[in-house]
Amino acid sequence: MTRDYSAFACLFGVRDISGHWQPVAADRGLPADVSESARAEHASWGETAFGATWLGWNEILAIDWDEPAIPRATSIARYRRLLDGTLELVHQEDWSRGFARASGIDTLSVDPDRIGELWAEGTEWDTGTTVFRAERARRRDVVPADGPWQPVWTVMRTLAGVHGDQNVRLVVWFEE
Repeated sequence: MTRDYSAFACLFGVRDISGHWQPVAADRGLPADVSESARAEHASWGETAFGATWLGWNEILAIDWDEPAIPRATSIARYRRLLDGTLELVHQEDWSRGFARASGIDTLSVDPDRIGELWAEGTEWDTGTTVFRAERARRRDVVPADGPWQPVWTVMRTLAGVHGDQNVRLVVWFEE
C-alpha cells in the first residue's frame, strides 16, 4: 500500500496534521489475539512503529462514507461549466495558479491546510467556464471505493464471506 496520508487520517487518526477527521479506529493497539507472526513483525519494527490499531470488516461496512470532515472547508475543487450550465468536476483538490488568479490569494505563500480558516464551505470563484469552490471532504473522497484501498476491501469482503463479518479485521501500524 502506498502512503495514503488522507486515508490514514480518516480511518486510523494517523498523520492528520490538519485535524480534519474523527478517525474510525485510532489507537487500539494490537488485538490481544493477534497472530504470533503479526506480533513478531510489529516487534521487529522496534521504536519506529507507532499507531498500531485494527479495523473490523463489520466496522468498515458500518462507516458512513458521506460523513464530512470536521466542520470546515478542506479543499478547493475545480469545476468546468458545461454548455448546459451544469458543472463537471475536474479536480477534487486544486491549489493552482488558476485558483490564485481567480481568488487573489498567493498559493505559493499560503498553506492549503488553512482553507477552512480563510473561506466558508461553499465559497465560489466563477471565471465563466471554470468554477472554484471551497468544499469539505467526505470520507468517500479520501477513501474512494475504486481507489487504492479497493484490493484491501475485496480481500476482506471475500474472507468475510467465508468466516463472517465479525471475524475479519485489518491490523495496521505505521513507521516514523
